[in-house]
Amino acid sequence: CKNKPYPKTRFNRGVPDPKVKIFDLGRKKAHVDDFPVCIHLVSDEREQISSEALEAARICCNKYVVKNSGKESFHLRIRVHIDQILMSVRCRENNKHHVLEGLRRCKYKFP
Repeated sequence: CKNKPYPKTRFNRGVPDPKVKIFDLGRKKAHVDDFPVCIHLVSDEREQISSEALEAARICCNKYVVKNSGKESFHLRIRVHIDQILMSVRCRENNKHHVLEGLRRCKYKFP
């Protein structure tokens, strides 16, 4: 048991659950034609983004857009891949400025 992080191997079974529980928000089953505008939040640098930062950004953007344009007026998706889109939001043309403001607010959650 010397120099081991756990005294017995039976204590660490399996893999822990992901911290980000919800990857899709809004009206998930909407057809592509329902939301013609698609807005992305992209990272300019190659960096490691913590799951806590992704979760905080998701909550921030979702709260703002739901409060200002309604729960069924968009589809927000979290994407977790290196050097790619972090968040993408599909919406209608009349809700575009609400989504842009929500993404602007959530970008400050990232380091």
